[in-house]
Order: sequence, then C-alpha cells, then structure tokens
Amino acid sequence: MNSPASSYMLFTTGGLRYAVNVDYLGEISEMLPEYPIPQAPRFLRGVVNIHGKLAAVFDLSMYVGTGPVKKGCNLLLLKMPETLLAIVVEQMERMISGDEILSFEPGATTIQLADGTAELLDVELLVDSMEKSFVL
Repeated sequence: MNSPASSYMLFTTGGLRYAVNVDYLGEISEMLPEYPIPQAPRFLRGVVNIHGKLAAVFDLSMYVGTGPVKKGCNLLLLKMPETLLAIVVEQMERMISGDEILSFEPGATTIQLADGTAELLDVELLVDSMEKSFVL
C-alpha cells in the first residue's frame, strides 16, 4: 500500500470532508468580519484582516457546487507564497498522519481512513484554478 508521508488536517465544509497537507496550514481562526470584493466570483466571499494582512475568504463548497457555507465557524488560513487564502470551514476535525491512511494511490483525489473517506485538497491546483476563473 502506498500512503503519503505527510500529516493532514481534516475538516468539513458544505457537507463534504477534506484533508489538506499541514505544510500549507498557516493557522486556524474563528470567523472574522468579512469585507466584500466588488465583482468577485461568488466563491470569494470577501476579505478578512488577519494580523494586519488581507486574506481572501474562499467558500470551497460554493466553488465545488454544493452551495454556500451557511454555518461556517472557522477560517483555515493557507500559507502560500504571495497568496493569503482563508477557507470557510464548518467543522475542524483533527490532524492525521500518513500512517492513519488506509488507502491511497498516487494521483488519487480521495483517501480512505478508518472512519470514512476524505477528499484530498490540492492547494496549488485549487489556487491555479481559482485564478483562471477570474474574468479580466
């Protein structure tokens, strides 16, 4: 069995369960006041001020088509070069290690855990896809 060596943060949003590599995890925050971005795509809810820096608030469930998050309780701030992105999260679950993954195939988008499955969130692919969706 092939399994990733990294650790992941499990979270739920829009009724779906996701796993994000902790290498991309900046911090977890409670919800903050959002300021809208005029003419932004619907999946960008606005921006928040986190430690004096603006981060785009991203509604992942709206982006994948399961509808807007209505009861978000946390923001998952991703750390990437030149990009501050905060994902609206309904529930933070827990950290998992690669050893807890029962089934993983290279290039797969889903992992199997003892308590169910989770969608692997490819942060770089997600940001690239978001950037292409902007109409200039």
